[in-house]
Amino acid sequence: MKGRCNMDNHIIYKEISRLRTSDLLVTKMDCTKRMSLYKSLKHGLIGLMGIFVGQVVKTTFADQAMSMMDYVSILSGLYCVVGYLILDTLEASTAAQKELICDVLALRTSRTGKKKS
Repeated sequence: MKGRCNMDNHIIYKEISRLRTSDLLVTKMDCTKRMSLYKSLKHGLIGLMGIFVGQVVKTTFADQAMSMMDYVSILSGLYCVVGYLILDTLEASTAAQKELICDVLALRTSRTGKKKS
């Protein structure tokens, strides 16, 4: 498994390092926008989870029988958890890509002052 991940990282590095500096900067901005979107969606999912869990907790503490709405709330809450985990993975992937872009830009900046042999 580790070898496969390492190979994917090499492929991604090669793809990113081929881009022009201006394209890298645009891609970095896109990464920042996507990360903000993922964070906002994650906050929304947390709010929805709170509503669904609140519905079930209310029924549980009121010592009532579970209704169809409670079962729908449980299922919806589970969907929110899965959605949150997917968004968290996407955000981490985008953050790693942005960090790689920053490193490539730093390498290019450090090489501009050196003479080529």
